[in-house]
Amino acid sequence: MDDLSQAVYRYAVSSPGWTVDDASEALGFTTRSIEAAVNSLVERCLLVQANTGRRSYTAVSPDVALAELVDPDERALLDLRSRIGAKRRELAALVPVFAEASRRVSTDAPVEVLEDPDQVMRILIEYARSASECVLMARPGQGATADTQEESIQKDVDMLQQGVSRRTLYHSSIRDHMPTRRAVEVVTAAGGEFRTLPQMPLRAVIFDGKVAVIPRAAHAQDRAGLVIRDPNVVSVFVRLFEFAWELGEPFLAEEPRGNQLSSVQRSILRALASGQPDEVIARRMGISVRTCRRHIAKMLEDLGAESRFQAGVKAHRAGWI
Repeated sequence: MDDLSQAVYRYAVSSPGWTVDDASEALGFTTRSIEAAVNSLVERCLLVQANTGRRSYTAVSPDVALAELVDPDERALLDLRSRIGAKRRELAALVPVFAEASRRVSTDAPVEVLEDPDQVMRILIEYARSASECVLMARPGQGATADTQEESIQKDVDMLQQGVSRRTLYHSSIRDHMPTRRAVEVVTAAGGEFRTLPQMPLRAVIFDGKVAVIPRAAHAQDRAGLVIRDPNVVSVFVRLFEFAWELGEPFLAEEPRGNQLSSVQRSILRALASGQPDEVIARRMGISVRTCRRHIAKMLEDLGAESRFQAGVKAHRAGWI
């Protein structure tokens, strides 16, 4: 509200039955300006025209004006809230029906294809929360960032505290990934188990031996997932995991000494014996070329070999490969 309108309102409060001409003379503004202010005040219900023979106005209390302005909106708002509540109750009654139907469909399907990666993640979170016995994970590939690891550590610890066992297989190269190593240390202290393999047979998560979630991997860019509920097929994945687990080495095991080799080093030696170059070996092992060469240098030193060929011969004689 502008200053003139406020001045006219103050004048109206102190001068019952006033007219536009009276206000113009008292306030010193033109009648046109007074008329504009009056119209503004009438729109706000602060002025009403008096029932007299001449065009005079009476001031209205701001509280009364506010009620006059707001009451219709409040009534409309209450009516809208009532209608929204009725619709919400109507649709809420269908939620259990939808959930039960969806559960039945998913339970009856031995293999469910999830094209959306976000949906795959939601399924993994849902089954992790509902797991009651054990979760088996085979995770090839690179390690997650420190931020991602921090988010998952507490979930893993909570799961273990609820009595759900947790075993995870990583690729051997992941031992050099510090965010993953720190996460493994924390979760191991809480009861989790971690092992590594130089070659990972598959990526999979198995919940309670009843459901397995694996990538479809129809092509290199395929990010779809398969949710497998057929007990016969799931048992195959469980046996495959158990077989790989027995071959794995503890994630936090100390570095081998003397004539002992890690699984990564054994694989590198076999590749060297077959004449493969460092770049090919590193790519197959899922490690950097620098890490591969560091392993090779360490084995040459341990074997007292002056060349890679000589290292292969000595390793064979020593029974390392």
